[in-house]
Amino acid sequence: MKFMEERKKIIETISKMQAAGLIKNTSGNVSIKINKNILITPSGKSYDELQAKDLLLLDKDKNVIEGELIPSSETNLHYSLYENNDKIKSIVHTHSIYATAVSTVIQELPPIHYQIADLGGTVPVAPYETFGSDELASIVTEYLGCKNAVLMKNHGAVTVAKTIEKALSRAILLEWLCSLYLIANQSGNPSILTNDDLNEVKKKMNHYQKMREMNQ
Repeated sequence: MKFMEERKKIIETISKMQAAGLIKNTSGNVSIKINKNILITPSGKSYDELQAKDLLLLDKDKNVIEGELIPSSETNLHYSLYENNDKIKSIVHTHSIYATAVSTVIQELPPIHYQIADLGGTVPVAPYETFGSDELASIVTEYLGCKNAVLMKNHGAVTVAKTIEKALSRAILLEWLCSLYLIANQSGNPSILTNDDLNEVKKKMNHYQKMREMNQ
């Protein structure tokens, strides 16, 4: 099999998603872009039993190069996101409970906490479209834009990054932010950070990122 290291990373990511409560049964999917190929989770396979050989390696035209199972039902969505932003190398899609709940009640997740800056600020909610459809792939790509996360109305969430580890950490962060928003909103009128607040946070984050890179 090709790309064993990437296969191991996807299996590890799925395990961590299960532990974090981001996926149940076969819901959600993960992919990594490797040059012009995409390695993606299968459709309908229990994640409790997922193995490296179960992952599908696809070419740029969505043809299966390696794998016996059916590619994820959201393969079109993954391809659309990759094709429209060459900075994206990994995608995590979840049906997590808090993110899905938030997607049904608001049009965007506001800056309820400064860490939302890592997601690109306010997280948009893409209008509902049928899962696996070209329409869903198109609207989610449009709403994601240059951000790192998008909610899908009555469906779930998508996070993107250069690495699968970062895409997963953003999915975990998004779920936490959604839970925080729901709790705060039920308790009263939550305060929301301003664009100026987020700009200062981004400067701080960039500063510490540069310091970490210098120390590596």
